[in-house]
Amino acid sequence: MPSGHETTPIIYLKVMRTALLAALLTACALGQEAAVEQLFSGALEAQQRGDFALAAANYQQIVKQQPGFFGAWANLGVVLVRLGRFDEAIAAYRSALHLDPSNRALQMNLALAFYKQGDLRQAARELGELHQADPGNPQVATLLGDCWLRLGDPQQALLVVAPIAAAHPDDLDLAYVLGSALIATGKSREGLALVERVATQKNNADAYLLAGKTWLKIGDPDQAMPDLEAAAKLNPALPGIYTLRGVAREGTFNNDGAEADLRKALELDANDLEALVHLGAILYTKRDLASAKTVLDRALKIDPSSLFGIYEMALWKSASGQLEGAVRDLETVVHRDPNWMQAHVQLAALYYRLNRPEDGLKERQIVERLSAEQQKAEAGGARGH
Repeated sequence: MPSGHETTPIIYLKVMRTALLAALLTACALGQEAAVEQLFSGALEAQQRGDFALAAANYQQIVKQQPGFFGAWANLGVVLVRLGRFDEAIAAYRSALHLDPSNRALQMNLALAFYKQGDLRQAARELGELHQADPGNPQVATLLGDCWLRLGDPQQALLVVAPIAAAHPDDLDLAYVLGSALIATGKSREGLALVERVATQKNNADAYLLAGKTWLKIGDPDQAMPDLEAAAKLNPALPGIYTLRGVAREGTFNNDGAEADLRKALELDANDLEALVHLGAILYTKRDLASAKTVLDRALKIDPSSLFGIYEMALWKSASGQLEGAVRDLETVVHRDPNWMQAHVQLAALYYRLNRPEDGLKERQIVERLSAEQQKAEAGGARGH
């Protein structure tokens, strides 16, 4: 029976409730959107002023609320790299790439994160994909080439950088990687020209160091000295600089300067094998046999197989009257390095002193052959220049 009062139909109440709920949800969504936009704006401002910790915290809040927010993931990776939090940055970049798999700029950031973290194998993998997609990109080629160099594969580095170096002659970073790869693959003089150009134009200590080291390997300490002096002046804290300059000074007969450098190197690293062996050689030359023995013993304790250490110990034994021991050491040296001419010279002299003329004659013949080969190679090199 009707009550006499108007009533709202039940179905109308349901419609009204649904509409109200939708309005509330819309309002919440709009409110959340506004909050996210505010967070994003604050994160960008913090990032721009260098407050990367605050920026990272804001971006992390955003991606919790909106996991599909590409820009927040991408920027989160950037600020986490700046904070040195590489694992988290890599995860953020991967989340962003999941949303936009073809984004090459983002993949480059991911590769750089691996590179800066020191994960060169993963960096090379990402850079390799980028290089395949854009083989003429000098930045990608430079980074990929450097990865291969540091992974111990200079031939692969050469394959990456050589094809595009001619198209970018003014790209000094590319030139440095190409020069380093050429040196590491045995094309020392060709690589040296590039590395010294980089050193001069960029006033770069690392390039000067590599050039000096390469001149020493070629056997020209006079050419090495200016490069090593420049490297030391630009960055006295360069790893290995005092050892290399000491070796170069020894090669230019500046034994006092060499000794000072080598002792400085040993202050920085008491187990620097090369510094120990060369210091032992200088002390032997100065006929400070007791000190030379102490230093050479330390060197051979660190590496009993050190060929130069064994050679210098042979000289010490010879000077100390231990001729048989000296012969055994020198025989080890020439067996492992048959082209070490000075070792053959010393061994020939010891054979004669021990009344072994036939062995002495064989060694002299080897010395004559090696000398002739060396002269022929030097003549060929002179014609090549």
